[in-house]
Amino acid sequence: MARDGNKLRALDLFSCIGCHAVGFERAGIETAAFCEINPWRRDVIATNFPGRPIYDDIRNWNTSHADLHAEIVIGGPPCQRTSVAAAIHGYRDGESLWPHMLYAASVMAAEWIVVEQPPGNEAWETKVSDDLSNAGRYSARIEFGASDVGAPYLRRRVFILACASLSRLEVAWSAVPSEIESVKRAANARGDWNADKLGTLRVDARSAGEMDRGRASRQRRERIQALGDSNPPHMAEVIGRAIMRAAA
Repeated sequence: MARDGNKLRALDLFSCIGCHAVGFERAGIETAAFCEINPWRRDVIATNFPGRPIYDDIRNWNTSHADLHAEIVIGGPPCQRTSVAAAIHGYRDGESLWPHMLYAASVMAAEWIVVEQPPGNEAWETKVSDDLSNAGRYSARIEFGASDVGAPYLRRRVFILACASLSRLEVAWSAVPSEIESVKRAANARGDWNADKLGTLRVDARSAGEMDRGRASRQRRERIQALGDSNPPHMAEVIGRAIMRAAA
């Protein structure tokens, strides 16, 4: 459980630009460390989360990280192997990094594991659930979209939520629907989905064309790709708030 009162800590893997961490911190969960292989994205994380450790490659994770403590491990292993879109475009290949994520969680004996993926690969989800069971975790599947928290786009995602305690997992899983509504209300009250706020992302309708024609600057291309790979923080906030309900 939490090491500082009710404060839980998370290890954020495959961090992209830290949107999961933003959502978790809104829910009251501190991000202890990040792991992201892309240097540009690591720079963004370092700017937004100064002083937090940022590791560069989950494949190099080993017992030397045993002094890092976190009750939660969250991450979306790269989906080239798992997503429907990857299959359509002919690049569903490569080794899944899920076993490395599970290993990192095992090294620090994390109570909670949150695995995020696009929907559409039942066999892979079953393997993840089986691996979690073999590692002594109970798991539950949660699927919802960015639109469910008020976003003007769909972006459905699967979260496989796992815990060493079945009773706490049941509390967290049961809390998800009400937390979706709570996060949606808060986002609407802040005006998160207003056109003027979305406009501050500086990614317009020309972006895809610029990417295709190679006209975007490298920094702009990195930004567009990172935003495309990221869920809105509100989705991780839902999961984080559900976990906090179970930890109360």
